[in-house]
Amino acid sequence: MSGEETPRDLTLILVRHSQAEDPGTFAGTGSPDCDRPLTSQGVKRMKRAARGMRELIDGVDRILTSPCTRAEQTARILARELDHGTVERAAELAPGGDPAELTQWLAHTLSGGVVMLVGHEPDLSRLIAWLCADSATSLVEIKKGAACAVYFAGTPGKGRGTILWLMSQAQLRKF
Repeated sequence: MSGEETPRDLTLILVRHSQAEDPGTFAGTGSPDCDRPLTSQGVKRMKRAARGMRELIDGVDRILTSPCTRAEQTARILARELDHGTVERAAELAPGGDPAELTQWLAHTLSGGVVMLVGHEPDLSRLIAWLCADSATSLVEIKKGAACAVYFAGTPGKGRGTILWLMSQAQLRKF
């Protein structure tokens, strides 16, 4: 028997940030798009959706977020509602990420359990396609505040994932 550990199963919960300020209006402030915050409606909807997520998952081991304000605010709401105190910023989840590079980073960073990734479109839908279908073309649409659970028997990799569920923010709020 070798000294290597067998990789633990991993479930990624990919969450798109909730409703944020209008990009066009926000651009007039002169601030970078990454600073765009959630709207009050986005905060309210995400709190209710996070309570629904609590019914679907039995806690999380880590919450990783894009460094953009709207994603980080969404992650903090999730952390509060799921009784998980720590939110970790991950530059790899910033808008425009490459699915292959992100998958490689995930494989080296995560050791199993349930990990929530909070990010942006079209990056999340591309990542799901890459992880589950070995495709660079999006197969699903992740609307604002929606979440998708992807399961891996061991280390995450291209074409190794299985979608467990995909729910819109409205569906999550019904729990």
